[in-house]
Amino acid sequence: MRFGIFDHIDASGIATAEQLEQRLRLTEQYDRDGFHAYHLAEHHGTPLGLVGSPNVFLAAVAQRTKRLRFGALVNVLPLYHPVRLIEEWCLLDQLSAGRLEVGVGRGASAIEASFYGVPGELTPELFEESYDLVVGYFAAHASFSHHGKHFTVSELPLTARPLQAPHPPLWFGASRPDRAGWCAERAINVMSLVSAQRTRVTTDRYRERWQELGRADSELPHLGVNRHIVLADTEAEALRVAERVYPRFKASLDHLWVARGMPRPPVYPETLGQLVAQGAAYAGTPEGARQYVAEQITTAGINYMTADVAFGGISFEEASRTASLFAGEVMPAFTGTLPSVGVAR
Repeated sequence: MRFGIFDHIDASGIATAEQLEQRLRLTEQYDRDGFHAYHLAEHHGTPLGLVGSPNVFLAAVAQRTKRLRFGALVNVLPLYHPVRLIEEWCLLDQLSAGRLEVGVGRGASAIEASFYGVPGELTPELFEESYDLVVGYFAAHASFSHHGKHFTVSELPLTARPLQAPHPPLWFGASRPDRAGWCAERAINVMSLVSAQRTRVTTDRYRERWQELGRADSELPHLGVNRHIVLADTEAEALRVAERVYPRFKASLDHLWVARGMPRPPVYPETLGQLVAQGAAYAGTPEGARQYVAEQITTAGINYMTADVAFGGISFEEASRTASLFAGEVMPAFTGTLPSVGVAR
């Protein structure tokens, strides 16, 4: 069982430069505390994500950390020319001595895609072709060519190469079980935002396909969930912090839909209490968090969990405290033994 950090870098109410510096200081702490990886979302034109170019920010993370792995989760493939993205990934992998984790996806917001002039209905096929181009490039040996519906690349010299061969580990946001087999066939790590029960459908299907392919359980990729976590010395203090900061996060999440007069996506409920009741968040003490994590592992069938500890208007000190308590008093209970559901470490 491994643990990481997920981050939107959503607006917190302080100056952007100050917030970015605080986030970099937090990545330094995640590095010291032994988290496996730092995963950063990509959003555009919304306070939900102040880092419209996550790979630029991650270049700074590469220089501020030593062991922490990192990457966008996800880079929205339809908004890039794939060659540009390949070059950025290769550079990040070289800058970090091979610590890049590559997240790929088509994006969840048609509104954000429209800012790039990309019709929402076009994003699935753009993703598929971009993905095929990317993996084709990494499999090439002398030069690379691709002639598709949306992209043409002719005899591109392979001057950009990652340190990790043939490419950094890939990630996909697989909250829908119909993508589980596709990911298993490609040995892609997956991350889910939905309930533990719904996630279990995806992880079960992933394992079934993995076994059908004759692959070893010891080589199973990461099957993860992301959860909002706030920890403190007392449950009352943790709840006070979480209830204070969640409304800002929810407002940022809904911002574009509200501004356009459109129905808000049913991703997160209105209140923190509802989010906790759904099992998608925990606010309390490390002791309670250990029980919460154990339940998530057993119910969701996961071998990876990310903690979203810095969100809404939470202060640097509050997020740092959560990370410290989680790393020191929660993670050690799971990193030394295998969970009972039979997942790989």
